[in-house]
Parts: sequence; C-alpha cells; structure tokens
Amino acid sequence: MACLRALIRKKFIDPKTIADTKLSRCLSVLDLTALGVGSTLGAGVYVVAAEIARDVAGPAAIISFLIAGIASVLSGLCYAEFGARVPKTGSAYVYSYVTIGEIVAFIIGWNLVLEYMIGAAAISRAWSAYFDSVLHDQIRKFITTKIGEINVSGLGNYPDFLALSICLLITLIQLTGVKKSTRFIFLITLVNIGVITVIIGVGATLAQPKNWSNFMPYGTTGVLAGSATAFFAFVGFDVIATTGEEAKNPSKSIPIAIVLSLLICFIAYFGVTAAITLVVPYNELQLGAALPKAFAQRGAYFAQYVIAVGALCGMTAAINGGLFPLPRLLYAMASDGLIFKFFAYISKKTEVPLVGTLFSGALSGILAMLFELQELVEMMSIGTLQAYTIVSTCVLVLRYQPGGIGITLNDEPQDKELEGPAPAPTKEPTEKSGKIARYSIAFLFINFFGLSAFLIHGMVPMFHLKPWAIFVAVFLVITFVVCIILIGIQPRSRIRLPFKVPLVPFLPLASMFINIYLMMELSSVTWIRFCLWMIIGMCIYFFYGIRHSVEGQRQKELGNYIPLQQVDEKDPKETSEEPQPKTDEDKPEAAKEKTSDDKRDEFSTPS
Repeated sequence: MACLRALIRKKFIDPKTIADTKLSRCLSVLDLTALGVGSTLGAGVYVVAAEIARDVAGPAAIISFLIAGIASVLSGLCYAEFGARVPKTGSAYVYSYVTIGEIVAFIIGWNLVLEYMIGAAAISRAWSAYFDSVLHDQIRKFITTKIGEINVSGLGNYPDFLALSICLLITLIQLTGVKKSTRFIFLITLVNIGVITVIIGVGATLAQPKNWSNFMPYGTTGVLAGSATAFFAFVGFDVIATTGEEAKNPSKSIPIAIVLSLLICFIAYFGVTAAITLVVPYNELQLGAALPKAFAQRGAYFAQYVIAVGALCGMTAAINGGLFPLPRLLYAMASDGLIFKFFAYISKKTEVPLVGTLFSGALSGILAMLFELQELVEMMSIGTLQAYTIVSTCVLVLRYQPGGIGITLNDEPQDKELEGPAPAPTKEPTEKSGKIARYSIAFLFINFFGLSAFLIHGMVPMFHLKPWAIFVAVFLVITFVVCIILIGIQPRSRIRLPFKVPLVPFLPLASMFINIYLMMELSSVTWIRFCLWMIIGMCIYFFYGIRHSVEGQRQKELGNYIPLQQVDEKDPKETSEEPQPKTDEDKPEAAKEKTSDDKRDEFSTPS
C-alpha cells in the first residue's frame, strides 16, 4: 500500500509561492508567440501542404488543414488553462503531477524527453541534407572521401558533422540567456513568415481558378485522412507551456500566445495550400521540392531561392523548438527529485538550466550525426499525443473536484460560462461527486482506446453483421453514454480562473478522443519501441526517482499528509488545512526557507 500511495501522490502547489522561480522571467507575449510559431511551423509548410494535396485530399486539403487546426485548438485551449492555472516549468509533466499523480507525471515527462530529443536530432539531420543539396552534396562527398562511410546497420551512411554543428550552435545561442535566444528565434521566424507571405502573394498573382474545378477528387474520406496527417503539422505549440517560469504574467501571456501561434500557423498552412493548388493542378505536383517546382512551372524561377531561405529558417526555429523545452523539462523533473539532481543546476550568469542545456544539445547532436532517424521520428508522435491526452484529461478531472489548484481568482464565482448543461448554481462539487467524476472519466479514457481500436479494425466486420462486432459496438456505445451522463450530472467547480476552457465536458472529451485515436493509428513497431523506452524510464524511476522524490520527502516530514488540492478559504468546514509543525525543529526543510524575496537558488545568484 505504501508503494501504491507513492505512485499516486500529487505535487503540492502553494498559491503563495507559485510565482517564485529560479529562472529569468523576461518573455513577453510576442516572444512566446514567436517561439510557438517557430516550433510549430518549421519547414513542414514547404513540404506537408503539397504532399497532402497531391496524394491524399487534392485542393480540398485546405479543408483538411481547417479540421486539423480546430482539433489542435482543442488541445491548445486545455494547455492554455493549465498554463494560466499552474505557471510552472514542465508543461504536461507538472500538470499531470498536480492532478493525477507521480507515476503518470514521470511517464509523461520521460516520453516528452524522447520526443524533444529525437525531434531536434531529426530536424538537424534534415537541415544538413537540405543545405548540402543547395551545394550539390559537396559536404557529403568531402566527408565520405576524407573520413569514409559508416558501414553499420542502423546508423547513417556517413558521420553528419554539419547536423552536429547546427545542433551545437543553437545550444550555444541558448546558453547566452533566454531573452537573447528567443530574440534570435523571433528574427528567424519573422524571415520564415515573410517568405510564406511572398509565396502566398505570388501564388495569388499566378492563380488559375480552373485548377479547383475538381475540388475534392478523393472524396470525404480523403479530406479526413488528410486532416489526420495535417494534425501533426500543428504539433509544437506545447513548447510555450514550458516557459511558465520565464514568461511575464504567464497566466495571461501563455493562453494568448498559444491561441495566436495556432492561428498564425493555420493561416500559413491554409494560404500555402491554396496557393500551390491554384498555381498548378494537384495531380501535376512533383515528388520532392514540389513547392519551388510548381512556381518554376509558371516561370517564377526565383521562388526556389526564396523558399530555400524560408525552409532553412523554419528548420532552424524547429530545432530550437526541441532544444528549448528539453532542458526545462529535465530541470523540472530534477527539481522534483524524479531524475538526477544535477539537471537542476542553474547558470549563475544567464539563469538558464546549464547542465540540461549542454546535455540536450550534445546528445541530440550526436544522435543527428550518427543515426538515420526517419524510422524513429514516428515515436515523437506517441509522446506528443500522450501529453495532449493527459492535459485534456487533467482539465476535465479538476473541473469536477472541490476547491482549486494553482492560481485562482478570489472574486465571486461566475454565473455564466460557455459550458455544457450545468446543475443548479448553488451546487458545489464534493468529495463524493468528485470521486464519481474521476471514475467516470477513467472509464471513458479506457473506452476511447477500445472505441478507437474498433473504428480502425472493427467497422468492416460490423458491416458484415458479425455478432462479436455488433456486441462490442453496443457495449462501447452504452458505456460511453452512461459515463457521459454520470459526468454531466455532477456539479462543476465554479472557482474563477485566469483562463477557462469553454464547453466542458465536451471540448476536453473531444480532444481526448482525437489524440487517443491518432495514437492507435500508429504502427505496432512504434509501440514496441515505445515500450522499450518505457522500460528504461521505469528502471530510473523505481531505482532512483521514487526514493528521491521531493514531494515524497515533504509528505513524510508532514506525517504522510497528502493534500489532494488547494481549497477555497471560504469553506473552512469542508476543507482541511495542511498541518503546521509546532516547533521550528519539526518543520520540513521547505518551511525553514526564507520568503521568496530573500530566497536565492542554491546554485546561482542574480545576474
């Protein structure tokens, strides 16, 4: 039982010290938006739009991007609520830690480490290949001639020192400080947006409306399949949520930046897709560099050079999108004691996670230099989708629990919310209603996996009236309806928050289902690799993290008191105060520290 309690213990967030940080709080809404756009847009806009239009959806790819954008906003709004509510470094890791428990938080954090690391390495390799292609492969020829090839199965054909160099260069830029590095990314992203604007403008002048005469050649099925592919083009905005301790006024700036970055990315994808399908018929788009070749077919030969600049800028920003959040995630996990403590070391001069940044850049660079990562890139999707699913689940769980976690507004509860059917305004969540909601959400979580698997593998047998398929379909639908009803009749928390997801429970549930469905679409090989990565992570957690957990030590010092949530001070009868030690000797170490104005990082001093 003690081990089980350790796995589900939740991180205590003190509202009085939630804004305290050892990092430099200097990022504005503009900085965060540029960071999100750079991480999300990357170079995909120059490749993905043409591929979906040519192979999957035709000109109706613009609808695919619209559907994918809406689906991404569902997850984005959930991140926005938590970013405003718990403005701490760690993103989905810390959100799940305060809501679900330690083991789930570690799993999320561990998978995000893999996602960011592989993402940075893969894009570094792509940056190198693209730049070398502009030079007619002179770099590759020089390395293979002077150093030789790598004849080892699973590794690349040659050591890609250019990929290592770009990875290390961005790492060095990050070490100069968060403000300087985001300023660099802002300029790079500005160039990328400028190139996209030129593409859309030139495309409008060369547009031929007749190319849209067959607007939906692959039908509705193609549009939906295209939207599943396009969804991954919007991945990356979650990097904004890792800046909770570096953003100015994070409760407002993080939600605004997330929504703005998704909106800008949607306009970019929509505009480029419309431009390329109007310039050249979708079935004439060529394989490889379809965008510059499409403009070259219409005489705009200069476009290939403009697009090359934009693509390199986009990939540079995308590499930063992997290397920026990774050290902050390692810092958050190390500060909580779940991984090795040296990752929590903060630079005295620049106030950035020094060890984490060096480790992230060096390891990603070595992976980029030695490995062909195409087969591993799909593993990034599991970490991302898993994090999106958990964040949506956490938003839903907290909405039906008594009290509140993190930053709340002390005004009277709002009477009007853009949410689903709600019980009487006077009704407040209780421990009993919160428990019913938690179990119902847990059953729905499992139901979504079953429903996704059935939609992928069971629809054909059901159409053939197979008894087992009909039984499974009926069972899944009934459990779904029962859980929705149980959740809907429970009272919702009416505590005011800096930002609230609208249309609860429907919007978070839709986000959960979309992300789980996309996870189930991934290949079995990807799931096997994912399991191997999880085995490594569980070894670290059970042999180190569970023993060194800061939250575990805090609860032990307080006599195993486990606060499930922060509670509203207006209802003292229904809440329990955290027991206070009577003497200074009985206080936990955290309580002996000075106030936030006097506290300084054990590793650093203010710059």
